[in-house]
Amino acid sequence: MSDGHYQESVFNLDETLARVDDDRETLLMMIELFLEHGPKDLAQTQAALTAGDAGGVARASHRLKGAILQFCAPAALQACKDLEESAKAGNLTHGMNLYAKLEQEVRRLLAGLRPILDQGMAA
Repeated sequence: MSDGHYQESVFNLDETLARVDDDRETLLMMIELFLEHGPKDLAQTQAALTAGDAGGVARASHRLKGAILQFCAPAALQACKDLEESAKAGNLTHGMNLYAKLEQEVRRLLAGLRPILDQGMAA
């Protein structure tokens, strides 16, 4: 499996670029921000979940969802929506399972975005 195919299965680079009018600088800035803030939002989501704070889980996952939306990453987006909706309903029964899926997908997205940032900064 080539890197390009791996990226496509995690997020759609062409669609993401189209959303920023093919402005690579903007794309690199978005990636840089997500690499910095994505893990923080993930950690806040987990902390709220551990504390049994459904409102905190909903807020943190909503923030994360907004960031994920930029990258046309359907699996990560769905995992985030599932956790947010469950938390909004006040139901954290399956929260850890939903969080585990979200964390896995966000980590895949971060891994897919990092090389683009590295290549872009070197270019």
